[in-house]
Amino acid sequence: MILRSAAGASADNYFSVMTYNVENLFDTIHDAEKRDMEFIPESERHWTGFRLRKKMKDICKVIAGADTVEACPVIGLCEVENDNVMRQLTEHTPLKVQGYKYVMTNSEDPRGIDVALLYKPDRFRLIRHKSIRAQTSVPTRDVLYVCGTMDGKDTLDIFLLHLPSKLGKEVAARNRKIVTMETLVRADSVFRKRQKATVIIMGDFNDELREEQMEPYRRYGFRDLTEGLQPGSYKYKGEWSFIDHIMLRTSTSRETKARVVTMPFLLEKDKKEGGKMPRRMYIGPKYHGGVSDHLPVIVRLDCSDEKNQ
Repeated sequence: MILRSAAGASADNYFSVMTYNVENLFDTIHDAEKRDMEFIPESERHWTGFRLRKKMKDICKVIAGADTVEACPVIGLCEVENDNVMRQLTEHTPLKVQGYKYVMTNSEDPRGIDVALLYKPDRFRLIRHKSIRAQTSVPTRDVLYVCGTMDGKDTLDIFLLHLPSKLGKEVAARNRKIVTMETLVRADSVFRKRQKATVIIMGDFNDELREEQMEPYRRYGFRDLTEGLQPGSYKYKGEWSFIDHIMLRTSTSRETKARVVTMPFLLEKDKKEGGKMPRRMYIGPKYHGGVSDHLPVIVRLDCSDEKNQ
């Protein structure tokens, strides 16, 4: 597998950012403080080192092929278990050649899943990062805040989140709103400190953003770059939807181009409902061999000087 390097002037004129829920990137070791027993070799799922290595190899293929010019310099990953899997991904796969580094959260999620940001230091110079823990009624994933510079020029601030799922209905919806508002207030504070800022909120929102859900983002000046894209990032009972989003607020006239990553090996025939669907890792307890039940979403930010002066 060869990961592309930036080549030619075109790579200098834009900066790519991707978000991807990788569906249960767990190691094979039980953590006594977490509910991770389904992802060990002795479990019903028979989660083994071989299956973990295959999953990591497939994630590398996604990163290698998502952008046609280079391996994406900044990638937000949702549903990663711990530093162990992130070290394996960055140090014992083809990603090592590209020099990827990472930062991640260490939240109180009962299952032990977190979010992590992969980045290439030669294109994204890390300035600072921190975890943000909202005051939800039940523990959930922390939001990861990362600030850095793109190619030594413009600053990019990223809030990577994985909002509570719909399990729990009204309680879960309230907690999603709590995390959302905490994130938006923190993002707004970036603009209060730096008027010429570019801020991205991205990740798994566990919900489609219709008019009511979009209202807080619009109020804080964000637009959803996934709006109008096809087919969606997630398919449930035959219906595609967008629950993975990239939200942008910028003080410049920066142009953007977003798309869903639909590489052939990420999809399979939907035998029940028709069309295509993401090829997921498990169907119930049965190993299916796919990468994830989500598709990645990627955006190119225009970084040419004449656009962003």
